[in-house]
Amino acid sequence: MANIIRGVFAIFWVVATGFLGFLAYIVLQTESNPQMLWAWLVMCAFTFVSATFLAYVIIFGHHERDIDPHHHSQLNKA
Repeated sequence: MANIIRGVFAIFWVVATGFLGFLAYIVLQTESNPQMLWAWLVMCAFTFVSATFLAYVIIFGHHERDIDPHHHSQLNKA
């Protein structure tokens, strides 16, 4: 089940990246106002970074971390 979810988010990232690239291309071709052009490009960049971070967390977030006894001392109390 976890592999299916990771696969779905990988596909989501590929589709989102393609759409944002297409959107940036269309905006570069049609927008004549430089302020609006930069606003669209910044919005595309923020959306790409957000989608990439979400996909990274979902796909690679399953790796186990070493348990540090200092930070989990409440678990070791008898």
